[in-house]
Amino acid sequence: MNIEENSLPIADYDGIEIKAMRILSKKSIHLFNAEPDGDYLFPHDRILKSAGYPSKKNPKYKVFLSAAWGNDYNSIGYSKKVKLYVNRKNKKIDFIVTDRYYNKIKVDVSWSFDLIKSKLEQKIKKLAVVKTAHKFYNRQEYFFYKRIEFYKIKDFETFLKLIEDGTIKICFKISVYANGIKEGKIDNHGTDFSIKEEDIEKLFDKINIFQ
Repeated sequence: MNIEENSLPIADYDGIEIKAMRILSKKSIHLFNAEPDGDYLFPHDRILKSAGYPSKKNPKYKVFLSAAWGNDYNSIGYSKKVKLYVNRKNKKIDFIVTDRYYNKIKVDVSWSFDLIKSKLEQKIKKLAVVKTAHKFYNRQEYFFYKRIEFYKIKDFETFLKLIEDGTIKICFKISVYANGIKEGKIDNHGTDFSIKEEDIEKLFDKINIFQ
């Protein structure tokens, strides 16, 4: 189909998002990227300031390469903890940061319900998961497409509940250029909403089209 891996905001083909996965792979399924769209500018600066930790490449700069769940705090080093909170009153998903004693640190980073709804509608309303076997021959990797499974998303409330119970996580890939002409500038590789393959039918209904 000549479709390369991408992080485009729309589905890959005719409203269907396609995921190719190796059989027996334990990797999570990437659902979509969504940068925070709260009331304040420069969310990545605020994340680094409140939850970042020193870069291995250049310790004078902070990075944040970690994940957050809605059902429990994730410890960041020895001094910080992060968590997601589904704020139904204000219709957004809040990114919560605390110190080691669970005292909240001001961060003001969130994703609006409207943003998430648009991602579900445009990117993963329908899903095709292609299972592949692979082998190497003459130092070249080859794939055999064994089967395909089709899904349609349940509803927005289901998505929120899966955030709350920790089934869906948000992964952050925020770093800083450690040297060169861009030294000190943020190098953001996307904010990734993902789910384990074993949990896919919690978010999607399977479509049996070959009956």
